[in-house]
This record gives sequence, C-alpha cells and structure tokens, in this order.
Amino acid sequence: MKKTMVTLLVLAVVMSTVFASGTAESDADVVKVASVNNDAMVMMEKLSKQYTEETGTEVVFTILSENEIRSKITQDVSLGGGGYDLITLGTSDMGTYLDSGWTEPLDPMFAALSAEKQAEYDLEDVIESVRVSCSSAENGLAALPFYSESTMICYNKEIFEEKGLTMPEEPSWQEIYELAKAADDKANGIAGIAIRGLAGYGQNMYIFGSIMNAFGGQYYDMDWNATYDTQEVRNAWKFYKDLMQYAEESPTTSGYTECLNLFAQGKAAIYYDATVSAGTFAGKDSLVAGKVGYAKTPSAVKDNNGTIGGWGIAITANSRNKDGAFDFLRWATDKDYVKLVQKEFGYAATPSGTRYSTYDDPDYLAAADFAEMTLKSIASADLMNPALNPTPYTGNSLPNLPEYSSWGEEIGAELSAYIAGQKSLDAAIGASQRLIDKAAVEGGYR
Repeated sequence: MKKTMVTLLVLAVVMSTVFASGTAESDADVVKVASVNNDAMVMMEKLSKQYTEETGTEVVFTILSENEIRSKITQDVSLGGGGYDLITLGTSDMGTYLDSGWTEPLDPMFAALSAEKQAEYDLEDVIESVRVSCSSAENGLAALPFYSESTMICYNKEIFEEKGLTMPEEPSWQEIYELAKAADDKANGIAGIAIRGLAGYGQNMYIFGSIMNAFGGQYYDMDWNATYDTQEVRNAWKFYKDLMQYAEESPTTSGYTECLNLFAQGKAAIYYDATVSAGTFAGKDSLVAGKVGYAKTPSAVKDNNGTIGGWGIAITANSRNKDGAFDFLRWATDKDYVKLVQKEFGYAATPSGTRYSTYDDPDYLAAADFAEMTLKSIASADLMNPALNPTPYTGNSLPNLPEYSSWGEEIGAELSAYIAGQKSLDAAIGASQRLIDKAAVEGGYR
C-alpha cells in the first residue's frame, strides 16, 4: 500500500504547479511552516512576528484546512521536496512519519543542546502520556506537542435549562442520542448536536473511531484478520447515522471547524469533539462563553473511549534549515510561549493538554472551567488498548498504522456515503472490510 500511495503522489506532484513552487531553496533566515488552520495555529502565526523581532528569522506559514494541508504535507515529505521546514502532524502520524524517514528525530537534537537550554525547555514538564503519543517506539521523540487533547462532550447549559434536560458527567451514547433528540429545534436554528460528518481520516474517522470503540468494534484481531464486517461495527454505523438526524444541516459537509463555529454561535445544544475546543468556546468572540458544561467521552458496551490526540510540530527530514526550525519549534512549545499566549489572547486560549505546569497554575485553573475535565480526559485515555478486545495496533480513535492515512480516508468516504443515503450499509461495510483486509496483506502484517 505504501508503494501505491507514493506512486499516486508522484503523479499528483507532476501535475501540480502549486507544489513545484514550494521547492525553492530556503536559507538560514527563513523557516517555512505547513500548518492546519486551527485557532491555536493561527495564533502561532500571529505571535511568530515576535520571534522574528527577537531573532531576525522570518517564519513563513502555509495554513490550510485539515484535509488540504495533510495532502500537501504528505506530497512534500514522502518525495523529499523540502518545501517545508516544520509541519503540523496529528498523533497518528507523528511516529509513522519518523519511522518512514520523512521527519527528523528530536532526541539527538535535544541531547546536543547545552544543559542550560535543556533545563530552560524542560522536556520532563511535557505530560508523560503526551510525550508517548508524540513518539515512535523505535526512534523516540518525533514531534513536540503544540496542544494535546482528548475528546469530551460540551453542552449549552442555557439550552439544557430551557428544555429541562440534564447531562450526566459520564453519559452513555444512548443518553447522548436521547438528549440530542430532545434538544433538536431546527425550526429555531438549533441543532441537537454538532458532530463531524465530513469524510476524512482526520475528520469523521477521528470522531467515529471513538464511537466504534465504544460499541465494541475494531479493525483487526490479533492475527491481523480484518474484523470490520461485524455486528459491533454495524451497530456503530447505524447509531452514527441515527444520531445525524439531530446534527447540523448537511452533516457530511461539516468538519471540525464547521462544528466548532456552530456550537460557538449558540446554534447547537451538544458538541462532541476535541477538548481543545473548550478554549474557543470560552473566548471573547464566543456567544456561549460562560454557558458551557462538560462531560466525559460517552460509553456503550465499552467504557473509557477517550483518545489522546492533538497536533504536534515536526521537522522535515529534507528541511533546508533544521537548526532554525528546531529553534522556532522550541520557542513555540515552551513555557514562555504558553505565558505569551495567555498575555495576548487570554487564559482561554492557553495551549492545552501539554505541560504539567499549565495545570499547576492557579490563575489558569480559576480562569478555565474546562481545565479539570480536559486533564481528566487526557490522563485517563488508554493509548495502548483502544478496543474492548485485544488489538495488534495501538492508538485510540485513529490507529497508529502508517497505511491508515490511505485506507482510513477511503473508509471515511464510505461512511459519508452511507450517512448521505448514497450507499447501503451492506455495500459500504463490505467495501470497508475489503479495504482493511487488503491493507493487512499489502502492509506485510499478514
């Protein structure tokens, strides 16, 4: 599958004049960053001007939607284009990119720092489970976390009070379904729940993966036989489609950003997504600031379905300015940067889930009512045991398999087609089972 993916990427690059323009030589005074367009990354671009003032190094950003930037990054690094020095990666990609030789191992770079600079950065202050999620078992630290997250339920307390509804602290998915149904009021512009439906291995599959795990589903058994066409997975698909009745309009076109904005505008009663979203909801531009309650990731036949996710920043193996990239990478992820964000954008914007010191700060805890649930969700997530039964892979909602970026994308499309009524459950599940089984063989797992 790896060979097939790279072949397709070569063809895409040959046809793309946009990519060709990104191969110009970098120099020591420029660091090029490819980033997803999440709020925290947009803030990083704004604050990078201060880094330029301090160091004289210009930081140039390419910021695009999640699906678009994943495609550009994969094209660049898999073919050694050298168009970027730093790239944002999700947790399922960090270790596999390093193991594929696409990014630079960070442990040797930290080891080469002076004792003073090592102490200044304080790598041990990065939450241990997060460091593990940013690493490869074979090659060590692959990226530094810009922010880390788990999943949790957010709900609009004002809407719940008007409807006479109560959110359990640890709800089941059936309870979430009943609450979304009761709160749904599309005639007045209120969706019962905002939840991703846009196809993509980092879009609907990130959210649906945790639902599948909760319903007892998994991708492979311990012998790498595909286990997707099972009653457990079918139950999860049916539930997800049923829940979408009470989601936003046109859910298959709504990804992270669309669902985030919908809830922040007070147009959804419930929101299920990443814990980092809570900072946006508490921000000055949010219409739901002070109105949001929080609950843990829902359960079904399996409890503890939270995930460790988020975005880290890695140095590309073909970077033309690795020293400059490492310097900016440390600047953008250290304790002082956290304080800078708080100063410029407020406590709600604090990069969450990365450092113990953040959660030892009484001012932050007092200002961020979501901090306790965020830390609880991240700390309790079990990265090594994602499913009800043993699996040969690790990773929570997104399995840590290098091939997943390809077949996960295709299954995300099958799931979207099923939700939209374009494919039957049998046809979509059957196609997904064949994709997963084929990946095990072509990847050399079976």
